[in-house]
Amino acid sequence: MKVCHVISGYFRNDARVFTRQCLSLKDAGYEVSLLTNDGGEDEVLMGIKVHSCGQLWPRWRTLLFARLQFKQKALEIDADVYQLHSPELLPLGVELKKLGKKVVYDAHEDMQAHILEKDWLPTFSRKAISFLVSNYMRYAYKKIDQIVSPHSHVVKKISDEMDKGVLIANFPILKDLEDISLNAVSEKDPIICYSGTVYSYSNQEQIVESISSIPNVRYEVAGVIEEVHKNSLLKMSGGQKVVFHGRINQESLRDLYRRSLVGIVVYDYKLNLGYNLGSYGTNKLFEYMEAGLPVICTDYVLWKEIIEEYNCGFYVTPGDVDGIRRSIETIVGDRNLAYEMGRNSRRAALVRFNWESENSKYLEIFDRLNHSD
Repeated sequence: MKVCHVISGYFRNDARVFTRQCLSLKDAGYEVSLLTNDGGEDEVLMGIKVHSCGQLWPRWRTLLFARLQFKQKALEIDADVYQLHSPELLPLGVELKKLGKKVVYDAHEDMQAHILEKDWLPTFSRKAISFLVSNYMRYAYKKIDQIVSPHSHVVKKISDEMDKGVLIANFPILKDLEDISLNAVSEKDPIICYSGTVYSYSNQEQIVESISSIPNVRYEVAGVIEEVHKNSLLKMSGGQKVVFHGRINQESLRDLYRRSLVGIVVYDYKLNLGYNLGSYGTNKLFEYMEAGLPVICTDYVLWKEIIEEYNCGFYVTPGDVDGIRRSIETIVGDRNLAYEMGRNSRRAALVRFNWESENSKYLEIFDRLNHSD
């Protein structure tokens, strides 16, 4: 069976789309391709054929005319199943369904809620746009075969309405890592790391402020950040302790995790993330755990459960500078605790929060589609 992933607005080597899903399907014996509008060239990436729509369109144009941008190439690929990864691709999915194709949609976001939180949209327009988009998505969902999402609240909403939702979390692919000794943890520099896109709601200001009074601590950030945001953080009192690496490759990221003492991810309560429920869609939290790092995270319901069950870090309320500072000081100042929490993080990833369990659910979807009429 031929499967084509169609992405709009994502990197072609995206951790969820490419590293987890595309490669998992290829390893299971499917013929897998990826269709993108990132403006790059056609290529074969780790055995996956990457097809490009050609010239990179402005984002607003893609949002309005994605079906036209992707349609010809999608039809030329002639896959049996198309998995779509952005809401603007749903009209293409409906059309492909009419042509007898099978269609899966990956709801990376709670789009109805996400629109309500879009700062670049005029406030007066958000409810109306959210309502219109939500109605169309509900119509499209009824037409296509399956919806997956890393957000449990999104899956519940879809499943309650049409019994098509499957939770596929962004848990890490386990790697062979050397055991970390207490001696190695004791000798680490007090480096706090953050990986992935730097969002306006990721409490960077609070983190930088919290480290300003902690001696010798360094905060290293690996991910895309807007230049204006970066410069404003560097001007803060703790800004001299911050290093921005930009987007780095996997080898460099693993090296950052090896050097770091703590992994941090503190998001605001966002409607897109189920407000204070949280989500299993945040790569960085589970990557920190897989790397054997103690974690400092938001006190989301789902994340608190992990911290409390495995004793692998601390959770804080968004915006709580003192809470972030105390958590960092505790881990930096007690290397025995840092070692134990890091071991607990790694154990949690090994026994539960890893891609192997999600992969089996993911492949079941395509096996079912492969054997359906």
